[in-house]
Amino acid sequence: MRVAVVGSGVLGAAVADELVRRGLSVVVRTAEESRPPVTDVAFGWLNSHGSAAEPPSGARDRDELARSLGALRDVTATPPLRGLITWNGAVSWASTAAATARFAERSGPGVATVEAEALRQILPGVRVTPPVAAYAGDEGMVEPDALRHGFLARARAGGATVVAARVDHVRARRAGGYELRGAGETLVVDRIVLACGTGLPALAEQLGEDIEVPGVPAARFTFSAPELRLDRVVSTPDFEIRPSARHGFVGAEDMVPGETETATRARVRESLSAVREAFGLPREPVLGEVTAGVRPIPAGDGVLCAPLASAPGVVALAAHPGVTLAALLALRAAGQLVHPG
Repeated sequence: MRVAVVGSGVLGAAVADELVRRGLSVVVRTAEESRPPVTDVAFGWLNSHGSAAEPPSGARDRDELARSLGALRDVTATPPLRGLITWNGAVSWASTAAATARFAERSGPGVATVEAEALRQILPGVRVTPPVAAYAGDEGMVEPDALRHGFLARARAGGATVVAARVDHVRARRAGGYELRGAGETLVVDRIVLACGTGLPALAEQLGEDIEVPGVPAARFTFSAPELRLDRVVSTPDFEIRPSARHGFVGAEDMVPGETETATRARVRESLSAVREAFGLPREPVLGEVTAGVRPIPAGDGVLCAPLASAPGVVALAAHPGVTLAALLALRAAGQLVHPG
């Protein structure tokens, strides 16, 4: 069986790796092999509970997210993925102690409340502490592109081919299977995984399926702060940051649709000023690169992993948070291809 995976972000890379490990012939087609825009804007927090700083979301399936962390632990236990993830836990707090306590209670036994003195043990560098914080000890962090490259490297080692060529058209063949056309050579395959983010609806429409994958704007930024002591994710109403061996530190910011680059940078600088105050830094952190992009968030619970009813042998795959869910959804998508129905 020959399978095309359209898209080489972390979801496409993970499913390509899983399909190769099941003995399938895999071709990954991607418009941007070096820096897929969705993975490029991902923060890299492996999160099963959410953040106390964010409004509660009834759409989150915490059990599924918890299973996804287990799947990631399993799939990254061997090279070239071993050692990519740091499982140091995450700290978050809301604007009030009551809201933080409610978040911890809703989250269950995986999240504990800690008061200011205990928080200083978890975050030795923090100076301005909230009365209560929430600590999720089972969560982790990863460089999203490193995880993506690890999946692709293992898929390639198993025989997968990665072709940097955009797919614009897909159609079913009378003789069976599918034909993909765009930049580069036409590709004929037996089955397809559409893992191309906000580009998925246009290709699904060509196969007779109406799918919505809205793109929600977000920004990822890097910064340096030599005096900042931090070894885990911290999420507050004013900032969301984590350490990075590659970049120093990484932060994430939501964006307003249509906002200018100047407005985004101003938002990021406000975040960095809040970091300076919270950690008592002697100077403002130095801003590095700001990357604006979109997060594909399917309607409903934010996860799409399903065969197309109108196109047997085609699976649509998109999710938020994609980095957290990558390994679990790769297993699910592969199962739907190999054992349809």
